[in-house]
Amino acid sequence: MAKIKLLSLLWVILFAASCGQQKTVPPVSVSLRDVFPSNNAIPGWTRDGNTETYNNDTLFNLVDGQADAFFAYNFEQVAVQNYAGENTVLRIEIWQLATPVDAYGLFTRNRSGEPADVGNEGDTDPGRRLAFWQDRYYVQVRGRQALEDATLHTFAEAVAAALPSGGETPALMNKLPPDGLLPRDAIFFRQEISIQDEIWLGGENILGLTADTEGVLAHYTLNGAPALLLLVKYPDADAASAGLAALTTAQVDGLLAADANNARLAAVFGDADPSAAAALLAAALK
Repeated sequence: MAKIKLLSLLWVILFAASCGQQKTVPPVSVSLRDVFPSNNAIPGWTRDGNTETYNNDTLFNLVDGQADAFFAYNFEQVAVQNYAGENTVLRIEIWQLATPVDAYGLFTRNRSGEPADVGNEGDTDPGRRLAFWQDRYYVQVRGRQALEDATLHTFAEAVAAALPSGGETPALMNKLPPDGLLPRDAIFFRQEISIQDEIWLGGENILGLTADTEGVLAHYTLNGAPALLLLVKYPDADAASAGLAALTTAQVDGLLAADANNARLAAVFGDADPSAAAALLAAALK
């Protein structure tokens, strides 16, 4: 009996040790060249030229002057393929980021149209553009001239079917209080450059953001007045406190209220009533 108990104890120890040594499962990868639809897979459309790929060293050749906006979401590579139809050209871009969270963030950073039922979540400017995110990929389908919406959807659905499925909305998005929220205007970000078009914090990273930080900038209407809620999740409470101290001493225009709770920082900006801003701040940090 003692021997059995000893063996059982050893098994438990070995099992616990093996669990502690488990590594994070690497993200799923595909050959982006194989994801694009083949010639005439969509009737009447053929590939126009070769597939072009860009990495961290060559991205500026595709988006000269804008590469940093993609690096802020842990960019890895992008592949581009043009298609020729009758008197028009269509372009597909498949962006590969480090994680699904980054793909979601890049999607929200570029979201500007109407909802589209493609991938995990889609966005479309009817007749011109359709974008979606799925797993760690962000996809854009764009026409050089106006196109039928059905054509955009057909191409997007073909790409989505060839990409790995999956990807969950970051948990921080669920911390946004629902009252007054304009959900399709919320931007998930990691670094300040991603939200500079919405709010100017000085351009000197006063919040201490890094490639591992998670943040949301959300638009609200508070008693009829516009407001912005900034919510940041840091690695620890000390980093959140440091970010709060820097923000409150930087004299940022429009700051109505700011506070931190454990590893989260929240701040409200805009023209809203201070009491409404304080209520939104408390709800965000609850």
